[in-house]
Amino acid sequence: MPRVREFDPQTVLADATQIFWRNGYADTSMEDIVSQTGVSRYGLYGTFGNKKELLIAAIRHYDETMSQLLMTSLQDHEASLPAIIDYWRTIAEHAKDETFCAGCLIVNVAVEVAPHDSDVSAEVQRIDRKHQALFTRAIQNGQMKGEVPTHIDAEGSALMMVSLARGLALMVRAGTDSDTLWPAVNAALATLMQKE
Repeated sequence: MPRVREFDPQTVLADATQIFWRNGYADTSMEDIVSQTGVSRYGLYGTFGNKKELLIAAIRHYDETMSQLLMTSLQDHEASLPAIIDYWRTIAEHAKDETFCAGCLIVNVAVEVAPHDSDVSAEVQRIDRKHQALFTRAIQNGQMKGEVPTHIDAEGSALMMVSLARGLALMVRAGTDSDTLWPAVNAALATLMQKE
């Protein structure tokens, strides 16, 4: 008779995501995850695989929950400049939340693990490309609606937005007061709002 799983994988994944986000990859052991989730090592390995596979699942979970929460306005296929502005407002609202003092899990993993692991690097790059595509579409929509100058390079500006978000998350993680970072956001938005 097959063994019945005695835990909810999504709950455990959410807990593991928080542990990796708070402690980092190197400072999180499988024993930490076992003790903090109450799931046996056997159960973790049987469901998620090894520690690296669990990290990749955690990155995906983070992107599907936290990143998408922040990018809700950009998900709309008609999203344009107001959605980009709304994204940064949402970031500003959450920047004061104690949870965000840990920075962004994707950025943390990009710095700590991705340079040394091609699988993790590929996952981080996939997420960055997805986010860049959302910004690109919103900028192009803004150009079609007359909100963004047509001479603006939509893909380059989208990459700037993703890079800025990642850089700000890293600075918050390093202890920079988030209030001091908003001039950079305003400068980036100003490039999208300049007149033809």
